[in-house]
Amino acid sequence: MKRNAEQLIEEISDFLVIYLKSGKVGLNSFIQKTDLQIEQLDHLLNLHFLLKEEVKQFVRELPLLIRRLKTSTKMQQETNHGQVRGQITWPNTIKERLRINATDKTIYSVVERSREYAIKENLVLLEVLKVLYEILFVKMDTEYYKKYTWFEDWASLKDIISHMLHKNIYLSRIQMHQEKVTTRMIIDTMKHRNPLYQRAGQILFCYRSIMEGNLDKEDVVELLKETFIMPQEEDVLFELYWVIKIIQENSKNAQLQVMDGRNKHNLVAEWMDEEFVYKIYHDSTGSSRIQFNIKTEEVMQIHHPYLEKKLSSAADAEQIAREVFGQGFDTSTFWSGRPDIIVEIVDKQSDELKKVVIGEVKHTSRVEYAITGLRELMDYMKFVRDGEGNYLEEQDIEVNGMLFTEVANGDGIMKGDLRIDLNRGNDKVQIIDYLDAR
Repeated sequence: MKRNAEQLIEEISDFLVIYLKSGKVGLNSFIQKTDLQIEQLDHLLNLHFLLKEEVKQFVRELPLLIRRLKTSTKMQQETNHGQVRGQITWPNTIKERLRINATDKTIYSVVERSREYAIKENLVLLEVLKVLYEILFVKMDTEYYKKYTWFEDWASLKDIISHMLHKNIYLSRIQMHQEKVTTRMIIDTMKHRNPLYQRAGQILFCYRSIMEGNLDKEDVVELLKETFIMPQEEDVLFELYWVIKIIQENSKNAQLQVMDGRNKHNLVAEWMDEEFVYKIYHDSTGSSRIQFNIKTEEVMQIHHPYLEKKLSSAADAEQIAREVFGQGFDTSTFWSGRPDIIVEIVDKQSDELKKVVIGEVKHTSRVEYAITGLRELMDYMKFVRDGEGNYLEEQDIEVNGMLFTEVANGDGIMKGDLRIDLNRGNDKVQIIDYLDAR
């Protein structure tokens, strides 16, 4: 029976808490395979922040709360000619007349009162609104997210944020005197008696804490549910589950990769022992040490009726596509692959590739679908080549395969939550089933 997303999330959340707290977990490739249209962890954390009920409730009540906006009175000594604004201070007036022109009776020294808007509480409030505006109108495609039921509230609430920043005259005055909002300012504001500022301080403190990776297990579980709980995302979650299981079973000190958008090969983690360096990739063709493609020009050198017709079929389709649709497609590649999981094992001394483990994940309890995964896995194992184009199968490099499914039958070996069914595998391929933790 297929395990649901909540079961999978519960099992891997403890592991992810450690790495999400440090901001060093390579989930980019998993997130990109979801339907969320986000690419990096900070975007996912922004979404997590938006979905907090206290944030939405604050915005709902903001039009009423804003009426309690606080200002301070600023007293300033000014010298005026011919007009009086404020209370005259005669001792200073006499001094100013003697200093400037003793005969000029139009010189007055006055104390002017003015409202000060850029107090720390208002700066914290403004920062909260700017954070929300940046997420809703710059970082996110809010039109795209309207199709999700969990985004329904923000479809209307986002207009409140926009109106406050662009139409509220008091907030516009605060923006004219902006300064950096410090942690001390936020903490002080959280203690304010006015609920407008108290809640603004709490929300800004929460946002910064989330973005710094200060998450507990409950936060991580909620974060993963928001990302992967939709049915079409459970396959991706199943891939994440197995990548984490491989790391847990093989290393106690894996260094997970920072999510900075520059990890082109979808490297998730790496670790080492006395002899080897291990690198695990997700939804990737691995490093430059290996490749999963066969060029058409290579196949053209082999004369066989099937291959000749296959190449002719592709050439004809490309030509028709140009004539009918105005654009063709790439025919230079005959075959290419992108495995779900790759583990590269490199000798520390020689820096030579010694072993490649390829994993194919099929989130299914149907034998037919599992067999499809097995066929794909065998293709990857047969066709994987080194950087020079030589098939690894013909080199002194070991290639193993792992098929991850939920088709459980037969006797096997338990290792943690992994059952390696030797009856259904061989010395090159392991069939691994998901079983409940015991």
